[in-house]
Amino acid sequence: MAFDFITEFKKLCAQLQKEDVIVYLEQAKAMVDKDQELQDMIGKFNLAKYNLNAEMMNPEADDEKLNQLDLELNTLYEEIMANEFMVAYNEAAADVDRLTKHIQAIITTTVNGGDPMTVELPAEGCTGSCSSCSGCH
Repeated sequence: MAFDFITEFKKLCAQLQKEDVIVYLEQAKAMVDKDQELQDMIGKFNLAKYNLNAEMMNPEADDEKLNQLDLELNTLYEEIMANEFMVAYNEAAADVDRLTKHIQAIITTTVNGGDPMTVELPAEGCTGSCSSCSGCH
């Protein structure tokens, strides 16, 4: 029986879901979803964004009203981002993003004939595209 890479990769991905960084992201997401006050603020933010966009499309838009709507939107955004559960979620999402970039760098190096065992976590700002990179470290 031939080695089935895709099946083995899927098994590795199932193991990946058990990594602390992934588990923590799921927990943080659940806390965000359960926080009714935060969900209400997100709903108000979405409504404020809609209202601002609608007013911007109005050919007779009033600058004062636009400024007021923009201020409301920014205030809601700051309140949402200051919420302890949103802070935890954003930190966890950033950790998962770094992990994903590391995995992508390993895959890219491998398919380009490099040694996957030498791939370190890419420096911040890595796009995963080796064509615009001076090399992995």
